[in-house]
Amino acid sequence: MVFNVAESRLTLLRDKQDVTADIDQAKSFGCSAGASCPGLAAAGLIPAVVLDVDETVLDNSVFGARLIENGEQWQPGAWDEWVSEKSATPVPGALAFIERARDEGVAVIYVTNRRCSVRERISEGSSNQPCPQKLDTLENLVTAGYPPLASADMLILQGEQPEWDSSEKQLRRQHIAKRYRIMMLIGDDLGDLASNIKKASVEERVRFVSTHQSLLGEYWFQLTNPAYGSWRGALSGKPAQDYLRLN
Repeated sequence: MVFNVAESRLTLLRDKQDVTADIDQAKSFGCSAGASCPGLAAAGLIPAVVLDVDETVLDNSVFGARLIENGEQWQPGAWDEWVSEKSATPVPGALAFIERARDEGVAVIYVTNRRCSVRERISEGSSNQPCPQKLDTLENLVTAGYPPLASADMLILQGEQPEWDSSEKQLRRQHIAKRYRIMMLIGDDLGDLASNIKKASVEERVRFVSTHQSLLGEYWFQLTNPAYGSWRGALSGKPAQDYLRLN
């Protein structure tokens, strides 16, 4: 459903050359996200949709099920082994959306918190490479059915450059905004849509969403992820049952 709605907005947002979905990009032109900004239109930037990867376009539920079956907790090493398998499957609706975006002449850029790190073992040929996770992800996207990227630069990992070593995606989005007009943001975490919100409290997150309500479903599209995300940190010290309900 989320991707269906996002797909229905593609042509409109592609043609709205004076509007960006990104708060920081809008501020750089003296405007607000989702509002008309003449300076942005004059810049002639390439329209782009920026997406998260995990639980947004690639489904890692097999990895999660494996942990449960083995009675294990998430660990960086186990996650890196999963990444090296390159066997995550497409999230329903994502493939059709991305194909439509490309048909509409919209650049598709992935910004993921998969972390670059040297890998001494696991997949053949990946040892001593500075970022084997990038090669794995590029291959996984293709094997999952997604169109090959026109350039490897269209996939940006955490730590790929020294200044990108934070799970906050602000600097990476600012890097994208130099060349592209970020017309749409899609992810499974509030941090995929905006900066400096991942560590916010529940109350702060509620206020933030209320303030930017007009962007949700119009320029921002968030998929539900009940398994993990920055929301878990927001519940620290609070009774989780107050927020996690089955009905």
